[in-house]
Amino acid sequence: MSDAQDEIFCCDSLNGVVAELPEPAAPTVYRADNGVLMMVVGLVQTEEGLGYLDQAILHCPFCGTNLQDAKAIAEKVSH
Repeated sequence: MSDAQDEIFCCDSLNGVVAELPEPAAPTVYRADNGVLMMVVGLVQTEEGLGYLDQAILHCPFCGTNLQDAKAIAEKVSH
């Protein structure tokens, strides 16, 4: 990567997510204990091991179907 491309990253963690890392954690799409459908969107190697960033899925990433809305997710998370 060139230095100009490196400048778009705000932190080492974001840069690490974009860099090649070990195979993705499985499953990359899962239902959390609170029932919210989640997707792993990034991985980063830390001193403590592999860390991940996940995001609630509002729409199917493949067909666009609305799966859940932000209000329903907020209610599940707040309980």
